[in-house]
Amino acid sequence: MKAEESHLADLFQYDEIYWVPADRGSNEIQLVSSTQTIDSNQVQDSSSSPKENVAGQVATNQPESIEHSFESEPSLDGESSKSNISISTPWVVIGHISELEKARLTLIFSAPPMLLSAKDWSIYEPKDDEPMLSEFVKQAGANKFIFLGQQPAVWQSDFHVTELVLLEGKSVYFFPRLISTLTDTEKSLKLVFWNAMKSMI
Repeated sequence: MKAEESHLADLFQYDEIYWVPADRGSNEIQLVSSTQTIDSNQVQDSSSSPKENVAGQVATNQPESIEHSFESEPSLDGESSKSNISISTPWVVIGHISELEKARLTLIFSAPPMLLSAKDWSIYEPKDDEPMLSEFVKQAGANKFIFLGQQPAVWQSDFHVTELVLLEGKSVYFFPRLISTLTDTEKSLKLVFWNAMKSMI
C-alpha cells in the first residue's frame, strides 16, 4: 500500500500525460487548492505517515480526489474555450505563429495594396478542442480569416487548401504552410499566398 501511495503522491511530478509544460504552474495551483479542501480529520486518521509533494501540501491515500481533479479540468477548459473566442480585429491569422512568422506577416500586411495597420489584424492560437469551423467563424468578431500551418483536427475536413471561400458570410483562406518556412525555390507558393491576400481586400 505504501508503494502505491508514493506513486500517487508523486504522479504529477513525472507524468507528462496530465500537463503541457507551459500549463504546469496553473495546474499545480489548482492541485494545491483541491488538497486544501480535504477534511483535516481524514489527514489525522490516515494510517500511513503523511508525505509532502512539490507544492508543499500533504498528500493522503485518497486517489479518488486526485483523479477527479484530472477528469474535471479538461471539460471545464473545453467549455470555456468554446464560448470565449475573443477576436476584435477585422483580419485574424489563426495558427501557431512564431515571432519570425509574425515579422513576415507584418511586412506582407503593411505593403501596398493591403496597407493594414497593427490594429487591423491579430493572431489567434487555436486549441485542440475548438468548435466546428463554421461555428468558430460565426462566433469570432473578424471578417477575414487566414489559417496558416497545422490546425486542429476538427477543422481539417472543412478546409479548401489555398482556395478562398465564403463561410458564414466571411472570407476564409487556408494555407498549409507557415510563410517563414517557404524557401527561395518556393516562389510560386509565395505568389499564391500573396495573390490570395490581395483578393481578400
